[in-house]
Amino acid sequence: MAYPSPDTYNDAVQAPHLAFTDPVLQQATVARNERGLPQAYGGGFVVTYALSHGRRTYAVRCFHREAPDLERRYAHIGAALAPLAGPFAPFVGFEFQPAGIRVRGADFPLVKMEWVNGTPLGIWLERNHRRKSAINTLLTRLRALEKQLREAGLAHGDLQNGNILVQDRGVKLIDYDGMFVPGLDLGQGAELGHRHFQHPQRAAAHFGPEMDRFSFIVLDLSLRALAIDPRLFPRYANGENILFCASDFLDPAGSRLFAELRGIRSLAKDVEKFAALCGRPPVDLPTLEDFVGIRPAPPPPPPRPTRPQGPAKTANQLLLEELQRTPTEPLPPEVLIDTGEPQGPLYQPPGTREDAVPQWLVVAGVAAQLLWLGARKGGQAALEVAARHIEPHLPEEPPTATDLAVKALSSLRKWWGSKIG
Repeated sequence: MAYPSPDTYNDAVQAPHLAFTDPVLQQATVARNERGLPQAYGGGFVVTYALSHGRRTYAVRCFHREAPDLERRYAHIGAALAPLAGPFAPFVGFEFQPAGIRVRGADFPLVKMEWVNGTPLGIWLERNHRRKSAINTLLTRLRALEKQLREAGLAHGDLQNGNILVQDRGVKLIDYDGMFVPGLDLGQGAELGHRHFQHPQRAAAHFGPEMDRFSFIVLDLSLRALAIDPRLFPRYANGENILFCASDFLDPAGSRLFAELRGIRSLAKDVEKFAALCGRPPVDLPTLEDFVGIRPAPPPPPPRPTRPQGPAKTANQLLLEELQRTPTEPLPPEVLIDTGEPQGPLYQPPGTREDAVPQWLVVAGVAAQLLWLGARKGGQAALEVAARHIEPHLPEEPPTATDLAVKALSSLRKWWGSKIG
């Protein structure tokens, strides 16, 4: 069965009410370019359009080349990605429509999904390759993504600049046409991914849960290099890669980039390991964790056996116990504001000695101590209990938390000033 060409799809989508079978898409408006034609985004064997309906925008992916067993593949992919789709998840939910678009009297499949806002990795790097902290944050997120996919038995199959969207709170992957998920046949790949991110020997027979290993190593090593020397980006980026090109993978010994990266002392060992991987069969590649030496944190030691005790004390009980310290006993360091503030307890119960401080200073001192003790030990609940505990000592109406804080800080300054004056 011959699929329509991208130009044929362009003609069809100009009349959504006639082209689509989906009621929402029939009433949608297709995004257009500066020439007034539908804005088409190419990639692999699909062409993608943006269609808006009300406040929502959809990505509609139309196939211009036949892919084997398309409907069954997308059924498996949709089921596997459903738990990993959402606002802060790495994937986007989608709907496969076997007869979603009609072109010249014949029905063809499409994929409908929410339009994802984000910056493609290549564009994001153009803007941020000099920001070391941003690069390191992205590096951490991609490592977490690799672990998440690996543990779920998933592989994207085409990790590259255009399929990784960088967002404020994470990354999103798009284009699931070449994905492997459990339930699909091993070694039955429909595409081979972008050559600047793939092992030079990758073939359809390598389709399976391990096919992203090389790409994640490329991403990781490239970003680590940029975090050290951002000047590498304008020298080696060409719009489709980060630093490495397919020619580098074919001949690491003759590669100018490999030679330059070997000169970065902290990367030299991993660069040599990566050069060796380029010549090994794809089935022998390590995971990213093994390549960079990431090891999961050891499990915590088992709890020590304890003697039977009474009921556990609440945070408020512990807080009140702190207030009962004798006036000469210093407060523990973790409850002091800083070294410039009084280094002893402020709560001095009236009548404990002849020169006891005035009642209003006692109240303010209790308030100040409660403020920092409560924040560290009991949180808001402890502060509320403390406020009620102080109320009987106050002549006016019980203060708000803000009033209490202001009164406490003001009293602290006066009391400490009198001590050092």
